[in-house]
Amino acid sequence: MLLLDYDIRRYAFAKVVARQVYRVPALERLHVYWLAQKIRRSAAPCLTHADNLLLRQRMQDLPDDDLFYVIYNAFVKEVIGTAFQRRLSYSMHPKMRVHLAGTPSVSNWHRDADVTGRVDQINVWLPFTDTFDSNTLWVESDYGKGDYQPIPVRYGQALVFDGGYLSHGTVANDTQQTRVSIDFRFAPRGDSLPPKAKAILGRRPADLNRGQTMETLEYEY
Repeated sequence: MLLLDYDIRRYAFAKVVARQVYRVPALERLHVYWLAQKIRRSAAPCLTHADNLLLRQRMQDLPDDDLFYVIYNAFVKEVIGTAFQRRLSYSMHPKMRVHLAGTPSVSNWHRDADVTGRVDQINVWLPFTDTFDSNTLWVESDYGKGDYQPIPVRYGQALVFDGGYLSHGTVANDTQQTRVSIDFRFAPRGDSLPPKAKAILGRRPADLNRGQTMETLEYEY
């Protein structure tokens, strides 16, 4: 597991998403602004998982030429590519995530390789708000342990880990802060793994249980 720092002035994800997608001054208070909108529309005065999905869709609907994707592609190539000293094969469209304060878990415990079938990929989890306690990602300490703990990640950091086989997920967000984030997977190109990739993937036990199949596992986070 690796935490990479990056310059939020150059890769201003939070500013772009707050201003262009949600039109709010602070992403961590998105739940406050969204609840106020619901009340003005005479909708039920509560927040649910459906609200998380609806707000997430707004990010997913961004066109490929949006400023967000310009920043995203530069970040992957310049920050992740530089850290791993290699050209990368990566997700052109990251998964968009919203976990409003006061809403239930948005993900069951899972391992990505059970869904993707890709054993060579490394996960990057990138929050656009400071994350901690129950609004962050929870990851087991070692393969098969199941002893999930929250991983605090601040805005300006990227969590890089073996999400293919380290089980992870979320719990109900009982903090007072919303989490907005993206995540994506990448694989270094070339016949051999660079040192940082070996440090992340090289700890897998030889008898790693392949677990559930693609047909039986569903997840969102």
